Amino acid sequence: MSKNRSLFSGVADRVQREEQNEATVQNERSNPFNSNLSRITNPRAPGQPEASIHKATIERHILIDPSRCRPWVHHNRAYELLDEQRCADLIAGFRTVGRQQRPAIVRTLQGDSRFGSNGQTHDFEIISGARRHWTVSWFQARHETNTAGEPFLFLAIVRDDLDTLAAFELSDAENRGQQDISDYERALEYRWALDHLYEGNVSRMAQAIQMDRSHLSRLIDLTEMPPDVVAAYPSILDIRVHHWRQLGRFFSDPKNQQAAMRIIECARSIVQLRAVASLKAPETGAQTIERLMTAALAKKQETRHSQILQTIQAEATGKLAVRVKRTTHGITLDLPYASGATKDEIYAALRQVIDNHFQY
Repeated sequence: MSKNRSLFSGVADRVQREEQNEATVQNERSNPFNSNLSRITNPRAPGQPEASIHKATIERHILIDPSRCRPWVHHNRAYELLDEQRCADLIAGFRTVGRQQRPAIVRTLQGDSRFGSNGQTHDFEIISGARRHWTVSWFQARHETNTAGEPFLFLAIVRDDLDTLAAFELSDAENRGQQDISDYERALEYRWALDHLYEGNVSRMAQAIQMDRSHLSRLIDLTEMPPDVVAAYPSILDIRVHHWRQLGRFFSDPKNQQAAMRIIECARSIVQLRAVASLKAPETGAQTIERLMTAALAKKQETRHSQILQTIQAEATGKLAVRVKRTTHGITLDLPYASGATKDEIYAALRQVIDNHFQY
């Protein structure tokens, strides 16, 4: 009888251990912070630029107050342009689920790198996950909690093993498919990476990040757009690769110098319209490129001895207030009487003409 009792006792112990193990596995699977990270890759180990892409070994997950984090200086998003519209999908998702499900990727800041120019101190820099960070910060600024009454926190994976090259490639791999990152944001990021990480070798960079070389070149070429033209757009988010493919030819060929000048003057005129909130300013990137191309392809309005450099419209009527011409002797101005412009507008226009066109 004692033998049977001993036998059944051993079986019971084994069954109890198996039940405990199963409960542990189920608990791990149901843990909201044990996210599926199988799609997150580590492009290369630090110091191994020729290594093949492989799965990352996750070190640790942490829940952080978002105020302790700042975006990596080479993050591919313009963080200051994030808003409720660009993060609407995340806001809705966080509210539905009650938390951030997909972790961001951060590195620990050390020493003086923790201190920002604005006097703030941060403990982590965000390699990937700027929109998630903005969304959590937005919830906290509004003092909004989840359905359990808990504050939203920033879920992140700490990857202190990433050097600058690996951080760039991981960030690019994470965000390549995101449609809300503009061409111009990517172009600025890729230009920096080409110059500082790939020694100016486009082919090497294209192979490393697994992108078509011609497409990469077109993106990087976008950074050659003149600042005046960039400023003419409602936002850098509205600038597209094909815009510079249309405009760039006028700046690369000396024979098109006059067309390039008309584009610059048109861009400056658009900036002026935006400055006074004029309804005549183009509202979208598509409207902006259309107006710039119209200026580039416009028939020459200059005579043999004169050339129109700039036109300025009256704020109230939109009519021509000042026409600036270059002649063989200098610059002349036309001031139509019926423009409806005020004296203050004319004075401001004259000052602008002097600043823009006089060399001495």
